[in-house]
Amino acid sequence: MSKKNNPNDSSSKLIFSSIFLVGKYLGLGWVIITPTIILTFGGNFLDNKLNLGYFMTLMGLMIGLIIGIIGTVRILKS
Repeated sequence: MSKKNNPNDSSSKLIFSSIFLVGKYLGLGWVIITPTIILTFGGNFLDNKLNLGYFMTLMGLMIGLIIGIIGTVRILKS
C-alpha cells in the first residue's frame, strides 16, 4: 500500500502553520502592554505613597517598555 500525494494534506498544513503565525503575532500586543501597564501603575502607587511627584511613574513606564520590547524581540527571534 503506497501513500498517495493528497493536495488537501499540504493545504491543511499550510492553514495550521498560518493560524500558528497569526496567534504568535497577535500575542505580541499583550507582551508589550502588560508589563508597561503593571509597572506604570506600580510606579504611580509608589509616587502617591512616597510623595515623589511623577518620578516612579515615569521609571515604571520606561522599565515596562524595555521589558516589553525585550519580550517582543525574543518572540520574533523564535
